[in-house]
Amino acid sequence: MLLQFLLLIPALSNDVLLPEGPAARAWASVDPAAPLSDEWIKDLGEDATDVLGTRKPWETPAAWEAWSRWIMAEELGPKERAGLALLAARGARSQDAWDHFAALVAEPAIAAALMPRLLPGIPADLMSDAPLPDNCLLHPTPPPGALAAARGRRRPVTASTEFDVGDAKLRLIISVEPSGVEVTLHHLSGGPATVRIQLPELLEREVRVSYIDWMRQDERNAPLVAVLKPEMEGPVQLFGRFLARREQIPSTPKSSLPTQLLTAGLWIEPENEESISALHSAAATALSKALRVPGGTRKGTKLPRELPSAGLVIRLSGGPDGARTLSRIVSATEAWLKAQE
Repeated sequence: MLLQFLLLIPALSNDVLLPEGPAARAWASVDPAAPLSDEWIKDLGEDATDVLGTRKPWETPAAWEAWSRWIMAEELGPKERAGLALLAARGARSQDAWDHFAALVAEPAIAAALMPRLLPGIPADLMSDAPLPDNCLLHPTPPPGALAAARGRRRPVTASTEFDVGDAKLRLIISVEPSGVEVTLHHLSGGPATVRIQLPELLEREVRVSYIDWMRQDERNAPLVAVLKPEMEGPVQLFGRFLARREQIPSTPKSSLPTQLLTAGLWIEPENEESISALHSAAATALSKALRVPGGTRKGTKLPRELPSAGLVIRLSGGPDGARTLSRIVSATEAWLKAQE
């Protein structure tokens, strides 16, 4: 992994290293000496901090309402882009997150303030320019190109950043390859520090087994605790072994939406006779509004899913599987809207 890191053509600014590409070019526009400001979050609405600070926002109706408001803004500005980037990162859509970040190439102040929330992945309710508290939980975002690397279609990808925990300075390196995701933490200076790392998953890959310094952990993809001390001879290595998910990913229409969707709409039906929840209603409303088609929620129908009069039916299971299905649909929806610009 370290060799891949050294072979990268870097975009180095303010102690962040990204693979070459649009996101790296956006980061290269940042002035390392400029002060960071989190005012952009407040400008997104009173609920923005709570929405973006939720560990699993896509499982809350508030996130769907915020996503709909931002994606449907009369002018999709840099603040909305930054909010959409964070929602994408928290929904295991790392490439969508970096695509939104790349759109900030002409907005270096917002790009600079957003970056710590992607790498090393600080919580939204913490200031981006302040040292982190000890034992802080971080959600590092996989580097641009992570899904292609996990599929084996390109070489492993790596990103890196420096950050402070108390008076300690640390470096985090995150790499993705077909076998899994690795996070390496180096103690650079200062006193001891403890951080908790949530290893990221991809829509097509789940972390099945995780390790701390190659010691296997019992709980599947629980946050990993890394204790770093000045006297340590080497880094702390965290690793999550991937298992491919066999789930269908919706395709993005090339030219126009399917007639079935335009005429009969998009409908969410809970599986297993579950009752319709506020989450189902918020997701259906947000998606149908973004696509400008009829839609909503309804209890299971006997109509075959393929029947045109049934509309486009999403039979949604509960829990993480259902949230993942919705995240895939959001990704396809954002790609469709982008194609219409």
